Amino acid sequence: MNGLTQKFMNMVEYLSDAIAKIFTPSKDDFPATGEQPFTGDPASDHSK
Repeated sequence: MNGLTQKFMNMVEYLSDAIAKIFTPSKDDFPATGEQPFTGDPASDHSK
């Protein structure tokens, strides 16, 4: 009976860790981005 209880507790811990990992905010440290100015050449008018 003790082995079954331990397996159940391990399963509950495994599932709760997975749920916590899904719902915790990400810890990504990306730089802030915003609008980027266009620095390329405009398209040619060959299609007209």
